[in-house]
Parts: sequence; C-alpha cells; structure tokens
Amino acid sequence: MQQIAPSRRHSLDLIPNFCEARPVLSLAFTMAVVAAVLTLANGGIGAGLLQRWLLLTLYLQWIGICSAATLCWARRWLRYARAGVVFFVCWGLLVVITAVISDLAYLFGLYMHWDLGGYGEGRVAFVLRHALIAAFVAFLLLRYFWVRNQWSMQVRAEGEARYQALNARIRPHFLFNSLNSLAALIQVRPDEAEMMVEDLADLFRASLGKGLQVAPLLEEIGLCHAYLRIEKLRLGERLIVEWDVPEDVLEWQVPKLILQPVIENAVHHGISRLSQSGVVRIAAREIFGRLVIEVSNPMADSNQPERQGNRVATDNIAQRLKLIYGGGARLELGRDLRLEGGVFRARLVLPRMMRPEATSAA
Repeated sequence: MQQIAPSRRHSLDLIPNFCEARPVLSLAFTMAVVAAVLTLANGGIGAGLLQRWLLLTLYLQWIGICSAATLCWARRWLRYARAGVVFFVCWGLLVVITAVISDLAYLFGLYMHWDLGGYGEGRVAFVLRHALIAAFVAFLLLRYFWVRNQWSMQVRAEGEARYQALNARIRPHFLFNSLNSLAALIQVRPDEAEMMVEDLADLFRASLGKGLQVAPLLEEIGLCHAYLRIEKLRLGERLIVEWDVPEDVLEWQVPKLILQPVIENAVHHGISRLSQSGVVRIAAREIFGRLVIEVSNPMADSNQPERQGNRVATDNIAQRLKLIYGGGARLELGRDLRLEGGVFRARLVLPRMMRPEATSAA
C-alpha cells in the first residue's frame, strides 16, 4: 500500500517571498537598524561614528540585497523540496553569501583604507568570524520563520475546519423542510418540483465549497433567489420579497452563504408564522466604506408561541464573521416597534475585502 504524504506546496512559506518589494524593503530597514546598533555598541562620537555607520550600512545592505536576490532565484528550485531541505539550503546560501561579501569587503576596505573593524586579525579570520555570525543569526531567523509557518498553517486549518462546521450546522433544518415540500410537489406540479431540485443543487453546491470563500454580492443574491423560489413554492402568495440593491455594490466581495441564512430566518420566524401575507425587504448600501445589508420582516402575532432554536443561524453567522474579518464586521438584530405590527431587522455590516481567499485566509 502507498503511504500518502502531506502536500509540499507550503514549504516555501517557511521564508518570506523576496521576489516581492515589501519583504526586501523590510530587510533593508532591518539592516540599517542593525548597523546603527553595532556602531553605537563600539562607542565613539563625531564624524567617525557617522562614517562607521555608513560603511556598516553599506556592507550589511549588500549582504541583504544579495541574500534576497539569491533566495528569490532559489524559489523555483525549492518549490517541491521538503521543508527541511528548504531550511538547510537557505541557511547554507546565507552563510556562503555572507562569507563571499565579507571577503570582498575586506579586500576593498583594505584598498580604500576604510575601517570596518577586524583588519588586524587577518583576512581569513575576518571572513570566518563574519560567516560564523551569519550562520548563527541565519539559523535563528529561519527557525523563527519555521515556527511561525507551522503556527500559521495550524491556525488556517483550524479556522477553515471551524468555518465549515459552522456553515454545515444550519443546513439540515432547511434541507428537511425543502424535501417535505418537494415530496408534496412531485405528484401535483412536477415541473416546479424539477426547478426546486435544481435550486437545491445550486444551494448545496455553494455550501460544500472549501475554505473561507468569498464571492461578489451579485452571486450571493443569486443563491438567495434560488432559496426564495423554493420557499415561494411552499408559502405561495404569503411570501412577498422586495429588493433594494443598487448596481454599484453588486461587485462587493462578501463571504458565501452569509446573506441567505439571514433571509431564511426572516422567512422561517417571520413570514411562515403569519396568518396573512408578509413582505421580506432586502436593502444594501455602501456607507463610509462599508457594505450595510438590511433584511426586515414583519413580526408574528404576540399571542403565538416563540419558536426555539432561532439563534442557531445568527450565532453561526456572527462566529463566521469573526473568523473572516476579526472585529471588522458585525451582525445586528433588533425589533422596530414604531411601525404598525412591528418589524424585525437584521443588519450585516461588512468591510471591503482586499482579496477573495479562503483565509488563509480569513
């Protein structure tokens, strides 16, 4: 039997991607700070201090730039290597680069009469000392990147698993209701039953997606329409839906199946409990750089018993928002008794997502 090994596609996550500008700029800033610390540690004041800092900065920046360029070039060859191979190859490259640049810096500084320190100990000792320092520092840095990568992968996996679990918990209730309605339609209205099966397939195909997926609001509204067509077959003229969504927010990226459970709550705990028809209103606006979606439904008669379990879906939505946005999004619920009969409102406030991902998501 063949043993299945974990995928190696995340091995390169052990080190920053120095093919991008941001890690390179961070490295350059770090080298300048290290040069300042080393200069101050050796004492001295005045023009000599500034000159020594500039020389050390130039020396360390060359090491940083050459190391970043080499690690960027090596990414293509290390793409399918094991994590341990990536670790030791990068460590060896950094030590070799430091040794080569130290040797060149020693010769050039000796020729230009620049004081980088250590000239009295000889060329070999100078290069060996700097290579040993680089070996020690590079090992610690790569070890830090290794631990950070393992922690990041664990958090990502736990987040995706928790997200999928929360997403799955609200589906059985709706599925059982839909199957009951489907069974009643097959004999009397087979065409509508066929459409209902297609809509159910669309909804559950979306719910089975992997990761913390996001999609344009337009796609989420399409899933809501599929759900509402199913409920329309069950409730008939009792369900009236009004949409107020401008075109300029249709491309806004939102988590998949974040709006449909809110509408499902409005139908299940609002319209289905009314003796007459009721209106579910869905409105969306961009306000101060955030997408605000409101779903309102009429409240049932106060003499009817309250249904249990009506916080399962809303609690799950709140937890999913926290997983994806942290504290940047919120779900608000409340009753507005100022209108005749009373209205229940659910409001989603979502910040703009810079890129659709499974969040790593989040």
